[in-house]
Amino acid sequence: MSSESKEASGCTPTSQQLTYLWTEYKYRHELCWKAVYKVVAAVIALAVIPYAYTLLTKDLRGWMLVPPAIGTVLAVFGIFVVNNELRLFAKVKIAHHNLQDQFLSSVFSEGDVKDATLHHIKPCMARWTLFDVYVHLLMVVIVLLSLGNTLFLALVFIPHLS
Repeated sequence: MSSESKEASGCTPTSQQLTYLWTEYKYRHELCWKAVYKVVAAVIALAVIPYAYTLLTKDLRGWMLVPPAIGTVLAVFGIFVVNNELRLFAKVKIAHHNLQDQFLSSVFSEGDVKDATLHHIKPCMARWTLFDVYVHLLMVVIVLLSLGNTLFLALVFIPHLS
């Protein structure tokens, strides 16, 4: 690495800086997953109520659509919550990857190994990594499944109990 590129990338990060950003990175990543898990658990719990209490469903009929409908609304709201967590995570992701790239650039010499270890993450792409895409896809699937369950209950299951 030339002295110009070393000066341009700044000094080598300290282990304290790397540890701090790694801890923050893990924390934000876990918050993203916790938000997803909470939404999925709530949606599933609300979706199964009419199936678990069929006698009550037979008596209350249309009123038993309320919990799955709330689950669908919660799933849609969950997309916004998870999107916010991913937005916050993207900021930490950029800082972590840039600091890690600086460190790896100082450790590895020029060549294929160095190029393979660097992330080359751009700020404009930090918000749409594969992780972001997969989480959004999962949340959209949860919304569609919850909506499909609510429609199935309304059109097939509850009328069949009568």
